[in-house]
Parts: sequence; C-alpha cells; structure tokens
Amino acid sequence: MLKKEERLEEQAKEKTADTKRPDFLKILRSPALWAFLGALLLAAIYGRVALFNLGKGVVGGDLDGYENLWNDYWVRTALFDLHRNPFYTNYLYYPIGISLRFHTLNPLNGIFALPLWPLIGSVATTNLKFLLSMALTVFCAYLFFKDQTGHSLASFTGAALFTFANNQLIGFYSFGQAEKLSQWWFPLYLFFLFRALRFQGKAAFWNGFGAFLCLMAMCLTDWQYILHAVLLTFGYALFCLLTRQSWREKAFIVLKMALVGGAWAAIVFVPLLLPMLKEARDNPWLSVSEQSDNRAKALNEYFEFGLGNPGYLALILLVIGLVLLWRHKPSTLERRTILFWAITALVAASLTLGPRLKWFPKSDDDTTGIPMPYALLYKLPVLNIGRDPGRFYLIFLTGFGLLLAFGLREIFNQLAVIMANRAKTGIRINSQTALKLISGILAGIIIAVSLGGFVLEAGNAKADPPDWPPFYYQLAQDKEDYAIMELPLFTEKGRGEDTYEAYQSIHGKPRFGGRLARDHKLTNPNNFVKRATLFRDFFWLQNYKMIELFRPSQGGDFLATPDYNKIALPLLNYYKVRYIILYPQALEATGGQDAAAERMITRVLGQNAKPVYQDDKLIAYRVPDAPPLADPLFIDTGSNGWYAAEKTSDVIHRWANPCSSEEVEKSRHFEQCNNVPSELEVFNLSQDRHRAHIEFNVFNYTQPRTVQIAFDGYPAAQKALAPGEIWKVALDLDVPPSTTTPSMLTLSSPEKPVPLDNPLDLRLLSFGVSQVQLQSAGK
Repeated sequence: MLKKEERLEEQAKEKTADTKRPDFLKILRSPALWAFLGALLLAAIYGRVALFNLGKGVVGGDLDGYENLWNDYWVRTALFDLHRNPFYTNYLYYPIGISLRFHTLNPLNGIFALPLWPLIGSVATTNLKFLLSMALTVFCAYLFFKDQTGHSLASFTGAALFTFANNQLIGFYSFGQAEKLSQWWFPLYLFFLFRALRFQGKAAFWNGFGAFLCLMAMCLTDWQYILHAVLLTFGYALFCLLTRQSWREKAFIVLKMALVGGAWAAIVFVPLLLPMLKEARDNPWLSVSEQSDNRAKALNEYFEFGLGNPGYLALILLVIGLVLLWRHKPSTLERRTILFWAITALVAASLTLGPRLKWFPKSDDDTTGIPMPYALLYKLPVLNIGRDPGRFYLIFLTGFGLLLAFGLREIFNQLAVIMANRAKTGIRINSQTALKLISGILAGIIIAVSLGGFVLEAGNAKADPPDWPPFYYQLAQDKEDYAIMELPLFTEKGRGEDTYEAYQSIHGKPRFGGRLARDHKLTNPNNFVKRATLFRDFFWLQNYKMIELFRPSQGGDFLATPDYNKIALPLLNYYKVRYIILYPQALEATGGQDAAAERMITRVLGQNAKPVYQDDKLIAYRVPDAPPLADPLFIDTGSNGWYAAEKTSDVIHRWANPCSSEEVEKSRHFEQCNNVPSELEVFNLSQDRHRAHIEFNVFNYTQPRTVQIAFDGYPAAQKALAPGEIWKVALDLDVPPSTTTPSMLTLSSPEKPVPLDNPLDLRLLSFGVSQVQLQSAGK
C-alpha cells in the first residue's frame, strides 16, 4: 500500500512529465477531443445508412430529404446567381412565387454547403449535413453539460441521450426533415449564455457575444429554436427573481440576459421579425395550429417501453445519482441549476402533450378533451403558425440530459471513493486508470442500453437515389429564360413533389409546382395554377366535379369561355412556358391522370403534338412559339365564389356562392359563411396597360342587399338592390399587364345569404350574374 507521501510524490512526477510532453500529446489527452471523436462515432453508427449511401441517395429523400437539397440549391442560386433575398422565390409556384420566411429554409446550412457541392456533389453534401448535425449536437450538448457539471464522461453520456434518445430524431433522419439539421445551435447558445451569467468582466462579455451569435445563427436556421431560446431565457430570469439571491445578483443576471436578447432583437427586428409578423397577419392560411393535436406526444409515451422516452435505465440512474448528490449537499449554485432544469423539463414535457391530453400515440382523433398548458399558447398571434407541440421535447431532453449528467457524476464519484477505500485495504491497483476504465465501461453500457432501440430503428431509414433525368442536363445547357410546367402540378405520389423540386437543382428553370412546409395542403389562396385560366384546367385534370363546375360541358356559361385553340399558345408563351413535362409514374399513381394529361396536351398543343424527349421518368413536349393575340384582353370565370351555371328563360347565369363550403350548406348555418367574393378574371397578355369595357347584369334574390364591385382590390361600383331587382353594370377599367397574375374583378355582399325553401337544394343564395361581356378599348 502506498503511503500518502509516496502518492503525492508520484502525482508531482506525473505533473512534471505533463509539462515536458509535446503539445500534440496534451491535445490527445483533452476530454473535448475525445468527446468530439465520440460524437462522430455515435453519429456514424446512428447514421450508417447515410454514411454507406453518402453519394448514392438522400436519406429520407422520398419525403423531406430532397427538400433540404433544394434549400441549399436555392440559397446558392439566390445569393450568387440572382443576387436577391433568399427568403422569397418565384422559381417555385411560378410566376407569383412564395415567401420562404415560414419555410424551414435553413439558409445558414445552405451557405455551409456551398463549398461542398462542387467537391462531393449535392446528394453527398445533404447526407453529410445529416451526419455532422448529429455529431455537433452531441458535442455542443457535451460542452454545456460539462460546463455545468465539471465531469466529462457523465456529460458525454447525457449529451448522447439528449441527441439520440429521441423518437423525433427518427423522423428527422428517416424522413429527411429539415428542422433538426441545426439543433446543435440550441445547446451551444445555452453554453455561452450560462457562462456569461456566471462570469464577470471580459469573460462575461465574450460569452455573451457568443450567445448573441448563436441567436443570430438560429434566425437563419429554424425559428422554433429561437422560440425555445426565448422561453428558456425568460424562464430562467423569472426563476432567478424567485430564488434566494441578493437583488444585486438578480439585477446583474437579468441585465446580462436583456443585453444579449436586446442586441439580437435590435438587429433582427426590422429585416426579419417585422416582415414575419406582417406576413403572419396578412396570410391567415399560414395558421396551422389546429393540427397541434395530431402532432402532440401522448402521455403513455413517457412511461411505456419503446422509443417514446430515454428509457428506464437512464431514469433510474438519474434518480439514484441525484439522491446521492443531495445527501452530500451540493453547492447552492448546483442546487439552483438542478431545481431549474427539473422544473423546466416537467413544464416542457407538459407542453409536448399539446392543447388536449391524449393517452396513447396514434390516437390523433381520440383526445380526452382535458386541456393542457399548450392550450394557452397555440392560438396566440405568431404562435398559431406552429403546429408541432411535440418539438418542446427538445427542452425536456435538455433538462433530462443535464440532470442525468449530474446524477452520473455523483455515481462515478462514489465509485472513485469505493476504489480508494479498496486501495486502503491493501489491494494494489492503479486507481486512476482502473477508475477511468470502469467508468468508461459503465458509460458505454448506459449509452448502448438506452440508445440500442433508437440505433436499430435508424437502420430502417432508406436512401432514395436521385435518378436525375438526362433531359434536365440538356435544359441546364440552355441559358434562355423560360419556365417548365410539370404534370401532375402537385403530387405526393410516384417520385413525390420533393424530388421534382430537387430536379430544379439540375435544370435551374422556374416551375409552377412546389411543396413547401407551409403549403403542403395547397391552402395558399394566391396559388397561380389553381386560379388562372388554362393552368387551372391542367391543375384539375381528372377532377370532374371542378371541371364541370367551371367548364360546363352542356348549356354554356354566363360568359364566352376562352377558346383554347385561340389563346392557349399565346398564353403559354406569355408566361414563358417552354416545355410541358409529364411524369408517367406520378400521373398513374394519382388515379390514372395520365390519360387526362395527354388529352389536355393534344387540346392545347394540337392533335399532332409529339414529345421531343421521352424515357421511363418523363415525357417532354415543346411548346411552339405563336404570334401574340391581336386583342390581348379576355375574361374568364374566377375560381372562387360561384355555383354552377344554369339557364332560365334562355339566359345563362350563375348565383354567387359566398360560402364555398359544403359543410356550411349541408348544416344550413349560413351565418358561418365568410363572404367569399365571386371572381371574374381579366387577362391582359401584353406588356402595356389596356382599357376595357365590361358589361353584365347583377340580380338580387329575395332580400334587400348591397352588392359591391372591386377591381384588383379597389372599389369600382356599389349599389343597394331591392328583392328581385336587376342592376345593369357597365365599367370602364384600366387593365395592367398580367405578368404575374390576371386582374381580378370581384363581387360581394355584406349581407348574409338566404337558404332556399327546397330541402333538396342546399344552396345559400344572395345575388346572381348573367350576360358577362368584355370589349377592348385599346391602350
């Protein structure tokens, strides 16, 4: 048994030897280096599908994986080719385009990907980002946990569970969801923030600056992390105000957080936050909070065996370790840290349960109706944009991982005491080496047992090969400015809309389709192909109900339906459509729309239309050039606000449909009508403004009402009508070029519609329109 003096002498020799070792040997002994290497190893094991298919196919490519590839393509294209703001694109949803402020664009990741695309390709870059994001999340969580606990091995174990013991990560990895690609910024923010709160002077300043930079980075990745960071920061400020500290200490803590948050808000409010607030206010279709129940966690997931929680082994060790720690009276700061993160984890767990409690997963329509804390948040302005309360699980795992690190630190410390006592009893062992070995084995067992199921499940991920069509490489060589129209216009069948979106990274041409996070259900009312004539028919294809509603096969309509033999080619040329692309696999998968698409092609391009390119992936038709229309003006029925055309006394008319909702009509609750305006589209296929004269009759139903007419949102005429009165409308309009969208003539009435007496006719009537005529009056 070594005497105390001998042990001290031996330790002094080790320290002296350390000072003589080369710097690279000191680096090799650094816990941070081994933590980073361990993070890379765990990411490689978990993400082995991406690693083994690095350049062969994107993991999760059949869902969101190729959307991430498109994100990188668009950031590069917008910044370096088009020199424009990447938060807006008209390369999708052409020609109007769409805002990307609420899309998981991750522009910072796109910037990081810039040098990798030419070196390893777009597919390998996308997969590599998946792998690196997981490794960086482990490492940054390790830095935060180590800074709080002071124990490397316990912190690494907690960081591993924080990153991988998460069934949401399965969805991110297997489906290629973009929001987890930048998760590592969140623990890195906490690392810098809590160091800034603990230190003074220059150390406090530089760590506060690091927290500020992390907030700025999160603005360019995913705003959900900003929400988490803001809530945690406010929560910690409140916690500090309620704990036993001097008011001077409390003031310093709150001031430091206010400086970090204030500096961030001052920079991002005008260019980023203010436009987002305005966009959320002006576009109610962005609000998807009603989907929160479907995306919430079930209470059972926290307790059952499976992938819904980090596992019972970790929970048992956490409890045992914290009990041991509490018995040994931790410092005041540690007690506060443990208490804060325990409360935070419980609050976050309650938020993941959504607005209404449900007991079991996969019971989306079977909630208990019991309100949960999230019900206080999800209808608030801006927060109603969110739809995924389950993402608060990240905060829960932060607290769980940190508490586990504290618990494991105490268990490892107790192990060291036991081994030291063994040494006193006469057992000669190298206690430091043995302690490291045994602790490492225990940590490995904890990680293996806790993450085994998650790692196995990650092996079921699929790498979807890009299978780039050769035709698009030909288009990439053509530098002319034109668009392509792909059929079906929107689909999740066949290759999937994400893949067609990613094809744009090859050909670089604007396209009418798209699939972005906030318009998966095509709820955006400004979608061009859902509204504009001809394109709308390509959108419907085989939707016979909609075709018959707006293109009646018998009886005619209340206006002269545009003659496609006359306007089709000039219209396509006007919107720079060079090719119409058919995807046979997707058309067949969407209910046999291939035949309908072929009929539309021959109807528009002529009976003798032949493909200019064809393979097993696509069929391409060239849109021929045609002379512009002699008269560039024409009118068509809009997509909203009309019942089917009908004839009375040889006069064809349409009743306005202010509800546009079958549910409202069936329930007869006309008070729920939202006064949908009845639309007439006016096209001007020129580059100059033209004068137009429009005439039509408006007739009222059985109650007095006011009919209001607007043109492109500006009031044009208004009249109060008695029951049964007819108003002969004549308007002279100045029609702008329809370069991005046709002009819209809208009719509406503030009074509620009236149900019919016939119980078999569920329509709700207000006013009708007949005999619509347009005449061009020149420039």
